[in-house]
Amino acid sequence: MRKLSVVDNGGTVGTPIVAGLPMPEFRHIGVEPISGACGCEISGVDLREPLSDAVLAEVMKAFEQFLVIVFRDQDLTPEQHKAFSRYFGEITELPQAPIYDGHRDMQEVRREAHEPENVVPSFEHFHTDSPFLPRPPKCIVMRSLEVPQWGGDTAFSNAYLVYEHLSDGMKALLDGLQVVYSGKDIWSKNEKLAPEKRLRLRESHDFGEDQLESIHPAVRVHPETGRKALFATSAYFKRFVGWSEDESKALLAYLQSLAQHLHYHCRIKWKKDTLIVWDNRFTLHRGVHDFKYERRHLIRTTVIGERPLGPGSLPR
Repeated sequence: MRKLSVVDNGGTVGTPIVAGLPMPEFRHIGVEPISGACGCEISGVDLREPLSDAVLAEVMKAFEQFLVIVFRDQDLTPEQHKAFSRYFGEITELPQAPIYDGHRDMQEVRREAHEPENVVPSFEHFHTDSPFLPRPPKCIVMRSLEVPQWGGDTAFSNAYLVYEHLSDGMKALLDGLQVVYSGKDIWSKNEKLAPEKRLRLRESHDFGEDQLESIHPAVRVHPETGRKALFATSAYFKRFVGWSEDESKALLAYLQSLAQHLHYHCRIKWKKDTLIVWDNRFTLHRGVHDFKYERRHLIRTTVIGERPLGPGSLPR
């Protein structure tokens, strides 16, 4: 395992710190950090073409450092979108997300101008996608087809920083906790809602019941660097293992409140043909539905991740 040290400058003059780590050097791509917490815009790359080894290495370096990477003006076909996504790993389907234009391995997030906010699972809190899967997504590769003139941003919270700023006592508690995540009941709950309040969900899928519920560590460890991040999120959350529902909700509410802090965030303004890749393992995100009477249409691929590693998985 490649160790990655988290640096505290302590007020001394040295290499600037961004996203909790020293700013790397980039020679083959342009990289502009979006905030001090996470996110960067990458320039000088045409995703319609295969990437050279040197460019790809720096794109991956930026992805590991900033967790959210943004490319502008990328007018891609679905196959070009998928080809770029495969640099990050194997593309997977999702059981709950509507598919895009007959592509079972692409999903869409769509809200028509006349529709209410709840037609997409926007969630009122920062979350990670599909944590109920045995191998939750490594990353999401999302591109905009049509966006509002104003608003409709996506915001991200760096889950590494949330964890790293906890007290030693809270870290020790969370390091030993596991979470039950379940997506088994989202369709039945949706059917009970009035038609105008239902989420837009995929109608059918090939996932078995055993793939819709998993137990994962509350603190997730990067498989190569060993860096730890909070992995307790409200979406699909049922309880902490060995805790009552009331106890679980109380602790989760506190942890969710920490993820709301602005100094962990970046916020991405969508423009047509903007493409974003975010690390679903070590960030939380949410759409900002602050627009009305305009269409927002995003399409995405989902790259399968590893089974989450907890602190007990670290070599001693």
